[in-house]
Amino acid sequence: MSPWILLAFDVITACLAVGGITLIVRSLATRHLSFAARVAQGRVQEDTTPEITRWLRRMGASALDSLGSTSESVARRLILAGAAPEVSVFRLRQAAAAIAGLIGACLVLTARPAASLRASVIPLVVCALVGTLLGVAGMDRYLTLTANRRQRAIDAAVPDCSELLALAVAAGESIPAAIERVAGCAGGPLGMELGLTAGHIRNGMPSVRALAEMVDRTDSPALTRLARTLTTAIERGSPLASVLHDQARDQRERSLAALMEEGGRREIAMLLPVVFLILPVTVIFALYPGLIALDFTP
Repeated sequence: MSPWILLAFDVITACLAVGGITLIVRSLATRHLSFAARVAQGRVQEDTTPEITRWLRRMGASALDSLGSTSESVARRLILAGAAPEVSVFRLRQAAAAIAGLIGACLVLTARPAASLRASVIPLVVCALVGTLLGVAGMDRYLTLTANRRQRAIDAAVPDCSELLALAVAAGESIPAAIERVAGCAGGPLGMELGLTAGHIRNGMPSVRALAEMVDRTDSPALTRLARTLTTAIERGSPLASVLHDQARDQRERSLAALMEEGGRREIAMLLPVVFLILPVTVIFALYPGLIALDFTP
C-alpha cells in the first residue's frame, strides 16, 4: 500500500482516537458525584474568572457571531430556512462536512510524490486543517444561503397573497378563514407559513399571537407589514381589502425598483469580461495577421 494512503488513515484514526478519549475522560469525570457536589453545582457562586479570560471569551463570542457560527445564530437561521431548530443535528452535519473536507484534502495530497509527502509534514497538517475548516465553513455558508433564498421567495410571493387575502375578505370571509384559504392556494415557503399560522389559529391560538409568531419565524419586511395590517384590522376593525390592494401595489413597486437596481449593478459587472477578455481577444485577432506580415529586416 502506498505511503500517502497510510498517512491519510493515520490522520483520520488519530482524530477519531483523540475525540473518543476526550469523551471517555469527560464521562468518567462527571459520572460519580457526591450529594455535596451536586448541591454545590446549584449554588449561586461568585464569578472568580480572571478578567483576561472573560475578555477572551467575549472576543471569541464576537468572532463567532461575525462568522455566524454561534448556537443562537444557527438556531435563528434554521428557523429562517424552514427547518427544525435543532442545533445538535446541524453540528453533526458540520462534523460530517469537516470529515469530508479532511478526506478531500488527503485525496488532493495524493497527487504529490511519496518522497515529498515524507519530507514535508507541516504542509500536510496545514492542508488537512484547511480542508476541515472549509468543510465546516461550507456547511455554515450553505445554511445562510438557504435561509436567504427562502426569505427572498417569501418576499416575492407576498404581493400575490395580499391580493388573494383582499379578495377573500371582500367576499365576506373572516381573516382566519381567508388566511386558511390562501394557505391552501399558495405554494412555496409563504404558503407553508400561512398554513402553519392557520393551523395554530384552528387549534385555539389567538389570531394576533399566531400572526406575531409568523413574523418571528421569518425575516421578510413585506410579510411583517402584511401581518401588522392584519393585526390592526383584527384589533380595531379597520377596512382591510383596499389596504391589502395598496400594499400589494407598493410591494410590487419596491420589487421593480430593487430589480432595476440589481440590473444596474449587473450591467457594470458584465463590462468586466467584455473589456478584459472579449475586446483584447478581438484586437489580437485583428492585428495578428498584419503583425505577422510585417518585415523588419533591413
